[in-house]
Amino acid sequence: MGLIYDVFDRFSIISIVIGLVLGIYLAIHHNESNLWISSIPFILIFSILMTIFPIGAAIQDKSKNGTPIPINALVEAFILNIAVIAVCTAFGVVIGSFIIGNVIMDNGKLPFFN
Repeated sequence: MGLIYDVFDRFSIISIVIGLVLGIYLAIHHNESNLWISSIPFILIFSILMTIFPIGAAIQDKSKNGTPIPINALVEAFILNIAVIAVCTAFGVVIGSFIIGNVIMDNGKLPFFN
């Protein structure tokens, strides 16, 4: 199980960068609702693609050392890929919103306490 997490850790920087870029792109084109809907399948497909690397490492380890392939670790790696890309996309939307200025500032006051 440790090998799968090691491979996941090595390739997670790609997921982080892709999530941030997707979030900034969504922040720039925030008025197009189709982009928000199409980002969900993109996140799922990219998560599947990023899970191929740990699967390949597990298959290679099985062929060399004869260790069994831990399916639960592969499922955890897939769910972690989804979480990493989704959270980085949310951060990218926030950062992109501040960069391009499409954010409404509230001056630190909640609307129902005015």
